[in-house]
Amino acid sequence: MDVWNVARIADRLEQLDLALDREAVSLGRWIWTEILQKPHQAASALGRQEQELLETVFQRLLLGEPPQYIAGHAWFYGMKFHVNPSVLIPRPETEELVEWLLGDCKFGPSRRFRILDIGTGSGCIPIVIKKKLGYRVEVYGMDVSPNALSVAAENAAMHEVDIEWILRDYLVEGLEGLGLFDIIVSNPPYISRELAGEGIVHNLRREPDLALYPPGGDADIFYRRISEGADLSLVPGGCCYLELNEFRAEIIERYFTERGWRRVEVRIDMQGMPRMLKAQVKDL
Repeated sequence: MDVWNVARIADRLEQLDLALDREAVSLGRWIWTEILQKPHQAASALGRQEQELLETVFQRLLLGEPPQYIAGHAWFYGMKFHVNPSVLIPRPETEELVEWLLGDCKFGPSRRFRILDIGTGSGCIPIVIKKKLGYRVEVYGMDVSPNALSVAAENAAMHEVDIEWILRDYLVEGLEGLGLFDIIVSNPPYISRELAGEGIVHNLRREPDLALYPPGGDADIFYRRISEGADLSLVPGGCCYLELNEFRAEIIERYFTERGWRRVEVRIDMQGMPRMLKAQVKDL
């Protein structure tokens, strides 16, 4: 049997020009622990089936498949989520948005309140919120993709939380008939193919277009629609939390300030980019 460890996998990744230096080590660690299910620090002799699996992983990576899709899961806020090409792979930046929301909820009303996630994908945002706040919240996740909602429902069952899933095209149907919410949160599609460039579009080619690129090529369409109409679906004093296109943060902020939202705040993420926005509707 052939002995492997994280370092050897990292070397192979470099030889295949899949990653370099620390990125190769990080990816090697993911393959070793998340796909091969080996202890991080250990070296191990791989059996024939394990070696075949490892070679398959290398080949899939060479074809541009994200390691999270190969493993069938990703980690978000310390929790494991099923992912496949029907849903966006959760990002650390979105964890910061959830952290902001949860921090505010700790000082919010003690009553039970309603939260809606627009464009829920894998369901990671509403599931974490429900897991952390429990009985205090009634949580909804909305998406235009039935396949995404199937993944979200699977994740909710895995984490044993009760979420109501809504199949709806927000840009077409809005939020009519859903009642009032205390909080609306969203990480909407916001990438412009033209402005992003071929490199970024190529790197994202395996993830779902629905979760990345707004229809019609208008990168701001979700932000404008939310700023124009989401206030009608929020209780007085209710809040909206959004992940931002960091290159258009000032413009997006203006959408909300010009339409009368209160306490509009943009926050910087750990990479130093303006990545999150919070806005509040007027009290009675």
